[in-house]
Amino acid sequence: MFKVLKALILAALLLPLAGLSASSPIKIEVQSNTPEVVFNWSKDRCFDENIPDSAARAFRSSDGLVNLYATHFRNVPLKGLMLDDVKPACHTQFAAAPDPNPENYGARIWLQTFYSADSGKNIYSLASSDYHGKWFGNCTRKKASNHDCWMSAIVLAHSSDGGQSFSMASPPNHVIANSVEKYSSDQKGGAGFLTTSNIVKIDQYYYSLFYAAAFKSQPGGNCLARTDNLADSKSWRAWNGNTFEQPLYNGPQSRHAGAGCVPLANLPYKIRSLIWHAPSQGYIATFEVTHRAKGRSPRSDVTFSFAWSSNLKDWSDPVAILTLEGASNCNSAQVAGAYPSIIDSQSSDENFGTASGRAYLYYTKFNLKSNCLLTLDRDLVRVPIRILSTSSR
Repeated sequence: MFKVLKALILAALLLPLAGLSASSPIKIEVQSNTPEVVFNWSKDRCFDENIPDSAARAFRSSDGLVNLYATHFRNVPLKGLMLDDVKPACHTQFAAAPDPNPENYGARIWLQTFYSADSGKNIYSLASSDYHGKWFGNCTRKKASNHDCWMSAIVLAHSSDGGQSFSMASPPNHVIANSVEKYSSDQKGGAGFLTTSNIVKIDQYYYSLFYAAAFKSQPGGNCLARTDNLADSKSWRAWNGNTFEQPLYNGPQSRHAGAGCVPLANLPYKIRSLIWHAPSQGYIATFEVTHRAKGRSPRSDVTFSFAWSSNLKDWSDPVAILTLEGASNCNSAQVAGAYPSIIDSQSSDENFGTASGRAYLYYTKFNLKSNCLLTLDRDLVRVPIRILSTSSR
């Protein structure tokens, strides 16, 4: 259940969260209020934990197939000749061994971002590596929440066979970005880098947005990072406000006090997709904003939104695309969906990193139990959208 927010409601809702003043030169309109189901968990799953647990990302592989990932830590793609007709490839899986050493960043890994520059033969993936001390009996905090004893890092995976399989270098050679802090079994809160956006290429550099958790001296938010060599995990450098000089890897012997990177001040949300929009000559970043509904009901709504930038550093105010209304009969608030991303099925880019006038907004729809509990039952869905100039009528 959702509706497109009107512009005035959007401004009142999102502007206080952003604190920005720049306006976007584009707007995005949803063309249908009926989501199309791309992956139905109850019918299509390969196994119970085969769930859409991250933003949808796609690439074309050298075998001529489209690969769509929106996956859990047992990573299974959807494949097909076209993005509009993909099915789970249950025989293609990537999963990390559950390594109990937090310094190895190999407990559970989500393949999140994909990039190829050779027609889909070599695929580089920026992946999110999660370590939770509770998984290994290594968290001593009493009544620890899901966010305590949590370390996350961005790691590099590579496929040389067109995405049929992925592998990683041995620790710590696979680590791209991690926390300046070492893991503690008494750690309150999560630390490290949680997610990445798509990769976009400008001249000889590859850029992505890494979302850092707020922890001790590290502020939370998106760090803009780049590399000129996707095969070298240690070559990524973060923007510090003036130059790309900040290393993102902190080895066991090199950790120090101080922030690991400087987040962009005007883009505080976890970026779920980052695409180039040629008509406006700028980039569109997509994210979600969760907010409590007015009234006594503990209802929580989520608004899928976007911001626009011409240079990846300065971003417009957030603009709503659509809102999913949460259930109003819950004892505790629960959102109805997450992980919005924009993909143009007609993109000529092998990494689906571009969009023109028409595209799709993908997201995960949570099928809540009658008692409002979040379970594994969730679907990947999409709605058609139009991307228009703000001067259009």
